[in-house]
Amino acid sequence: EVRKQDKIIIEKQDKKIVLNINDSIKLSCDTVNFYSNDIKCFFQVKPTNPNINARRYDNNLMIYLDSKTKTLDLINIVSEDNYIAGVVQSEVGGASNNVEFFKVQAICCRNYLVRNMSKHNKDSYNLCDGVNCQAYHSRANKKEVIEGANKSQGEVIVDSLNNVIETLFHSNSGGQTVSAKDVWGKDVSYLQPVVDSFSINQPNYLWEKRIREKDWLKYFKDKGIDVKDYNNKTELENFSQEEGRKTTLLGIPLTQIRKDFNLKSTFFTIQPFGSDVKLNGKGYGHGVGMSQEGAAKMCEEGYEYWQVIEHYYTGVKI
Repeated sequence: EVRKQDKIIIEKQDKKIVLNINDSIKLSCDTVNFYSNDIKCFFQVKPTNPNINARRYDNNLMIYLDSKTKTLDLINIVSEDNYIAGVVQSEVGGASNNVEFFKVQAICCRNYLVRNMSKHNKDSYNLCDGVNCQAYHSRANKKEVIEGANKSQGEVIVDSLNNVIETLFHSNSGGQTVSAKDVWGKDVSYLQPVVDSFSINQPNYLWEKRIREKDWLKYFKDKGIDVKDYNNKTELENFSQEEGRKTTLLGIPLTQIRKDFNLKSTFFTIQPFGSDVKLNGKGYGHGVGMSQEGAAKMCEEGYEYWQVIEHYYTGVKI
């Protein structure tokens, strides 16, 4: 039995895992399993690299030696509810103190879990803890997060055919979300444009960027645009989306421009500014699905979690 004060050093030696327990017991094995004996059990993993923070997780831990990478793989065998709460805290734990908001996030995370449970089967686990899946950097210890996860137990979002939806989200829509078709070319019934006043005046609502005019024009010239043409140059330096979001600029997808210039969103206007062009933008992220800042604002204003979900995802139900 491992006690609270016990310190276990785990390292790889040749083709074995070696455990040093409290500097007195040394064991060599192929795999190591730690099992929790209480619902409140958790463990802390502290890497020897001082630049990597220690992490705490709930439930059980399995460690084995990866035959391909020759590294130690740590697998957290965790209950669904503890995993969901941990993801929510890792993703947006500091964004709000509102339980309704964390219920929204918990359901979105559960949808991802249901849709992607087999994503890493070939690696002998279900999901990783990074951007390829969902951020999962700790157990939850914020009471509002835990309450939000617990109060949404077992709930998922489905479309009109009862299929579990892909709960795409971004930081801020800039006041209007965009369709999946406009961003990725694939029409999805529940990922349609939505007027989103709740994102207005939130922290990531506005942004600005200046680009040297000659660099801006050269970019489009390299794309085959005649930048000496008066109409083309006028459009490139006076582009506007004030009347609504657009998808291209002189035929070049705004998604490509956003990527190439590292812009916060595709929702921007352009104007000359001395030897530069100035981009005044709105929003942060791809703009598809739910705005996290907008969702937080809705919850602060008293909307219930199902109303937030039905606002951002068209024609769905919980």
